[in-house]
Amino acid sequence: MGDTVTAGTVARYVGGGLVLVGTVGIGALEMALGASHPVSGEGQIEHGTLVPLEVRSYVILAGLLVWGAYAAYTTLTGTTGTADSGQGVGTRRAE
Repeated sequence: MGDTVTAGTVARYVGGGLVLVGTVGIGALEMALGASHPVSGEGQIEHGTLVPLEVRSYVILAGLLVWGAYAAYTTLTGTTGTADSGQGVGTRRAE
């Protein structure tokens, strides 16, 4: 059971970290250091990014793939990945 709990913890932190870096981290970096949005001669807004859109998308996709791989692993092995020993929320142990 310890390996499953460790794998679940790693999957949550790595997957969640990648998704947060891709959305919040790179978004904040773009807001703080990103290029301004000048208007061209035809009135079009030219958008230049500090971090390419493909890189940002791949970081988010990698986090989602980690979560998906762990979900497939737990589904195929039939494990839940929790260490709660069967005690649900709001239940009391018989004494």
